[in-house]
Amino acid sequence: MNRLQSVSGAMEFPGTAHRYDGLAIFFHWAVFLLVAAAYAAIELKGFAGKGTPARSLAMAAHEWTGMLVFVLAVPRLLWRLVRGAPPAEPGPRWMQFAGDAMHWVLYLFIVAQPILGLLALNAGGHVLALPGLGIEIPALVGPDEALKNQIKEVHETIGTAFYLVIGLHAVAALFHHYMLGDNTLRRMWRR
Repeated sequence: MNRLQSVSGAMEFPGTAHRYDGLAIFFHWAVFLLVAAAYAAIELKGFAGKGTPARSLAMAAHEWTGMLVFVLAVPRLLWRLVRGAPPAEPGPRWMQFAGDAMHWVLYLFIVAQPILGLLALNAGGHVLALPGLGIEIPALVGPDEALKNQIKEVHETIGTAFYLVIGLHAVAALFHHYMLGDNTLRRMWRR
């Protein structure tokens, strides 16, 4: 076997077999911060009165952080497909399967959720625009109130469900670190 290929066939570079590389670590933590900011913005929106500048600002922050999640999600996913991931820590097969499944569910979330948000915005008759800079993302669908309501409901339901998924991901990482004492969490930190 080529020394740059792992058992899974993904490219593996010398000295990095048991850790994520710097780019994967950057993508992970940047997406984490953007998702946290998107969630914070939408929660803060609820505290502002309808039609107020604070509510508009919170919504704009939610929309743009969501779009930035997507902008980073695509290269992050491509990098994962090309580069692969370090092998899982030794442990029961079900735990490795659960970890892999969790990661793919998270990837699906960071790709699908921004697209759903953009579609809901477009179906509501709006485009995503960065005020003052003239940057706009063209509409993917035309105005359609019924479609907007359907997509918005799915977007909000997935967003609510992902509080649990993200929480489970964090708890699992902490469980590996503190209870099992393995390197699962350390692999996502720089040396």
